[in-house]
Amino acid sequence: MTNKEDFSTLINRYFQNDYRERGKIKWNGYFLSDHTSSLVKEDVQRNQKTQKLPRIPLNEAQHILQHSCVNYHIVTVQQNIETTDGYLIPNVTGLVNGFTALGVYINQQFIAYEDIRTVIREK
Repeated sequence: MTNKEDFSTLINRYFQNDYRERGKIKWNGYFLSDHTSSLVKEDVQRNQKTQKLPRIPLNEAQHILQHSCVNYHIVTVQQNIETTDGYLIPNVTGLVNGFTALGVYINQQFIAYEDIRTVIREK
């Protein structure tokens, strides 16, 4: 037998009997850091407590929304809707996409006029 055949036999025996593929385990380090950071970010968003801003009259809110729509300003809308633990739902921030008789669309999310607590035009 030559050295080449001995080496080939040795390699074949190693992969058949001794080598253990770590499979997914070798990628866990990469997965866990990305996955953990996204879970932390999600948890912060889910547990964020929205502070109540002063309520403004509906006609003033509509005026701000119309002006922001025409001038492509970003707005933040706080809705007067509470979660089960008594906090307001998260504010909606974005561009005004359009209006209906019952509400406004901010980033393709419908917000009824009756639910608007306040509107802030972002700088």
